Amino acid sequence: MARLGLWLCLLLSFLAWGQDVATQEKRVRALEAEAARARVLDQKAQEQIQRLNRELARLSQRVQNLLLEKVRLEEEIRRLEGERQALRREIAQLKEAVRETEARIAKLEGNLAALKERLKALMRSLYRERAGRYLPLLRAQSFTDLAVRARWVGYISRQDTELVRLFQATLKALKEERERLALLLQDLTAKEAALAKNQRKLESQRQGLEATLKNLRQEEEGKKALLRDALTERQRLQRALAELQAKVLEERRRLLALKEAERRRQEEARRRQQAQGQPTVVVPPPSLPATVGRLSFPVPGGRVLVPYGQEGPFQVLQGPSPGSLVQAAAEGYVAGILYLPNLGYTVMLAHTETLSTVYTNLQEPLVQEGERVRQGQVLGYTGGGLLIPPDELEFRVAVRVGEETRFVDPSAYY
Repeated sequence: MARLGLWLCLLLSFLAWGQDVATQEKRVRALEAEAARARVLDQKAQEQIQRLNRELARLSQRVQNLLLEKVRLEEEIRRLEGERQALRREIAQLKEAVRETEARIAKLEGNLAALKERLKALMRSLYRERAGRYLPLLRAQSFTDLAVRARWVGYISRQDTELVRLFQATLKALKEERERLALLLQDLTAKEAALAKNQRKLESQRQGLEATLKNLRQEEEGKKALLRDALTERQRLQRALAELQAKVLEERRRLLALKEAERRRQEEARRRQQAQGQPTVVVPPPSLPATVGRLSFPVPGGRVLVPYGQEGPFQVLQGPSPGSLVQAAAEGYVAGILYLPNLGYTVMLAHTETLSTVYTNLQEPLVQEGERVRQGQVLGYTGGGLLIPPDELEFRVAVRVGEETRFVDPSAYY
């Protein structure tokens, strides 16, 4: 455990510089996640607005169709009302004609009754005089006078009879006319009743349309209110999203500034080390223990991208592709595992009392702390850190000489 604590201290001293950058990156990721949630809400608000616009368009079309139908019904009602008015006038005229005909019939019937009475009186007179029919002849002064008197009596009788026949014919014609007018009046009255029924039906349909229109307009007003609320909410979301995006840009600029400051600090430290001739990057590596032998290259198929000491006390190894395989350089056990977001997972292997290796920028390791590993066993894959390219591995070799532990150039042990 003391040895594990020593390695952890060494790593913490090497990795502590990334904490500020990690905190800033965490803040940026949190703001980006919040902005993503705001974009999702904005998209949902936009979809709701589009749906409400479609529903309003459908409602407006239905209202327009119902208004056209209402106009058609009102025109039909006006047409029927005009026809009813014409029929009422015609019915009034027919009723007047019926009244006039009935008055004429009544007058003729009175005249006919008077004429019949006259004829009856004439007949009674003729009967009374039947026995003395020759009396006028006796009273006549001559034959000519007799003939004239007889002809005159016959003429008066024939005239009264013809008049009775004329009255009867006229009365019959008037009665037939009255019947015809009555039938026509009945037919027109039935037509007027049918028109009134159709008009009432159309009025009922118009009332139903007006009720439907009222409901549709109420629904339309409700949709418009929802649309106004949705537009207001979307404007609020867009303002919040704009503020978040501005914050994200600001925090990204701050992160870049931190990275640039850290890069300059590292370059300045390296220049000072080179200027002071510090041995941390030029210490000749001691011989490996006999039990270890030569180290295997940690990234199969890879190459040394940055030699030891150029960027720090480690080698930068580049694999054939992002997520390259990383293997144990020698047999040993897992002395510790450390995770930092900027640098990914770091796995420390202890091989002997005096030799250890360190692997940085791993994705989640395939080994566990305390596990025994063999040479060439897969530890994980590159690409776990944010500040290190996904196909690179930072590889360190630490040796203990006396009481001092230091990093050395791994190239001496391949």
